[in-house]
Amino acid sequence: MDSHRRAVLHRALATAAVVATAATTALVGAPPAGAHGTDECRAYAPVAHPFVKIVAEGNQFDADCLKAPADRDFRIYLRNNDADPHNISIYATDPGKDKKAEQIFKGKAIKGPGQEEYAVDALPGGTYYFQDDKTPGMKGVVQIPTKKK
Repeated sequence: MDSHRRAVLHRALATAAVVATAATTALVGAPPAGAHGTDECRAYAPVAHPFVKIVAEGNQFDADCLKAPADRDFRIYLRNNDADPHNISIYATDPGKDKKAEQIFKGKAIKGPGQEEYAVDALPGGTYYFQDDKTPGMKGVVQIPTKKK
């Protein structure tokens, strides 16, 4: 085989390998950034009206950590892809460990498929806890940075 044919064959095989890898990733799907079970925290969009998005599917959230701005109102967009209703409530302490956890925010439950926009009042810096009140195993933390003085 001459060198030209070998080069063409080599490029064709390399291209086929890339296409096969891309197809496998598309079929299997890579987990989204901040997906449930990762150490990454989903940051809010730093815009005039900060917001963070979260999806409920398969009776779990796609993120178990959300970041929100300190001392500013923010929004949470909940997309529910399940037929069961889901909501997000925010607590001062972990309601799974503290039965008397103070509920700071209670979001309206929505049936899926659907979306709800929650307007959350400003919270001081700290760690808060969120959960779906109907499915308490769907939970996570809300991290709000402490403002430096």
